[in-house]
Amino acid sequence: MNNSVILKVCSFSLLTIMLAGCFGSGVKTEPGICELLRENDDWAEPLVLAQEKYGTPLYLTLVLLNQPLSDLDKRHINPRTADWDEYRLRSENWEAAISSPYDAVDFIGWFTLESVKRNQLDWSDVSAHYLSYRMGHGAYHRFEPEKYPELVLKSERVSQRAELWRKQLKGCQLQLQEKSWYSKLRFW
Repeated sequence: MNNSVILKVCSFSLLTIMLAGCFGSGVKTEPGICELLRENDDWAEPLVLAQEKYGTPLYLTLVLLNQPLSDLDKRHINPRTADWDEYRLRSENWEAAISSPYDAVDFIGWFTLESVKRNQLDWSDVSAHYLSYRMGHGAYHRFEPEKYPELVLKSERVSQRAELWRKQLKGCQLQLQEKSWYSKLRFW
């Protein structure tokens, strides 16, 4: 190849890279958890209260929410009816609503603590917590993963998102230092 052909190929490649940068890749990325918390700090108090009350790690609560930090459809969780009824009975919160951030987060905290007690789940086993949440405690106890590979795959994706958020939360420290509730959050 002569130098002019090499120069044209390099120029074309450089132009392609520059245009891709200008127009973006077209791939929509999710905002990080720090950004979501900063933009929706009305969720912070319920998260702190549930973490203190039940011990549920922040990333686990966030990943189990059906619509994390969103007020669009007012359905923040999607509990099984039996679990929701048991929660309202045991908490004596008869007026609990899935549209309330406080009730949604409190339910997740209560449910995950019950999962730890009933099924001896470790707080860090997000995949197991997700499966328990989706199926209920008894069904999780009898669960045969080989029969439901799609559900297992979904639980692994949820676990990966939780791990990403756990790491991002550690990086939130500088962003969130000025928030009064920040000092109460435990990011591990």
